[in-house]
Amino acid sequence: MFRRRFLVSGALGVAAVLSGCSAGKDEPSGYSLGVLVMAQAEIIDAIVAAFTKTVRADVATVRFDVKNANGDQSLIASIARDFAGSSHDAFAVIGTPAVVALATQVTDRPIFALAMGDPVGAGVATSLDRPGKNVTGSIDFVDPALILGDLRALHPGLGTIGTLYDPSNQAMQVWTKALRAAASASGLTVAESTIASTAEVAQAARSLDGRADVVLLGPDALVAAGIDAIGAATTSARLPLYVVGGDTRTPGIVASLGPDYPQLGVSAGVNAAKVLRGADVASTPFTTPGAVSIVLNQARAAELGITVPDALANRVVKA
Repeated sequence: MFRRRFLVSGALGVAAVLSGCSAGKDEPSGYSLGVLVMAQAEIIDAIVAAFTKTVRADVATVRFDVKNANGDQSLIASIARDFAGSSHDAFAVIGTPAVVALATQVTDRPIFALAMGDPVGAGVATSLDRPGKNVTGSIDFVDPALILGDLRALHPGLGTIGTLYDPSNQAMQVWTKALRAAASASGLTVAESTIASTAEVAQAARSLDGRADVVLLGPDALVAAGIDAIGAATTSARLPLYVVGGDTRTPGIVASLGPDYPQLGVSAGVNAAKVLRGADVASTPFTTPGAVSIVLNQARAAELGITVPDALANRVVKA
């Protein structure tokens, strides 16, 4: 594939034109997108699948070159370098560290971030409404205060919330800070455990046994990749496990409390199609999630004696 012409507004406020063939009858009929996936997880696969399906529906011919870093930070950097030297027309990325790594390497082609937590805080955009650089897409940030209200309704005597996350993930730093603040305002405490790789998730989850009443997992790609091990650990400890995004059929999970993640893949795909058709990536707003949805694993809730109060009943989807 040849590189296309896209509007990528730079620091000087002018459009940078990508190298490649000129417009006209010799213009190639298809697009090539490099896709960098930070880690392997069912929820991540669902987001990427929704994104690619949406782009294919709106763009005549498109090819996706998917690379998975499997949670390896050095591999993320290596894939980013390879993509930077490739002839791909644009890129899609899931996982904040992966978005940052690629945005550092690629400034002349569009990058579509899928379900990113905080693109402004990560330095890849100046605002959500007008990104100002070459990155747009969808965000998945939901104020933890909204989630804690649901958790307290499900667990009236709740005192301590356990969580685990990758501290190198800038979006998770923001999310965890917001969780601490929301918990403090509600008279709750947070017990934290950190990880640096998927190999550490089981031990990190086990360390919350005896320190927390429930476990709440934020939108962390490394954590999502290790969800089976976390589910096993919390099941053994009889700890209720909640996720902001994930498959509630995974053993151990009581419910997901968060946005519709496949829909975030769809909305990022809509943005990508707009840019591929000529919209300026720097002025294409990030899409934001809708209301918090509750998808309940009825069997796991019953095992733990958790009942849904009337105040939440009309929002619960049973799995």
